[in-house]
Amino acid sequence: MDKTLGSLEVIIALLFCPLAASAAFLITYEGYIRGQNPDKKLALRLALKTALSAFILFAILIAVIGFALSKILLK
Repeated sequence: MDKTLGSLEVIIALLFCPLAASAAFLITYEGYIRGQNPDKKLALRLALKTALSAFILFAILIAVIGFALSKILLK
């Protein structure tokens, strides 16, 4: 992969992965807190699991898209 495309992919990943994780955390936490049985401990644990999953999913997605684009653009 080209060095410039690789560094651009890292910059994009460093920006969007935490944003996606924090959005997933806030949405999940608010959903569980406003539910019928608000349990802060359970809501926090589930929101953290969701945020970690979103972070990993977006990191993999960015890596796959970056690899595919580099193959297409560098032909």
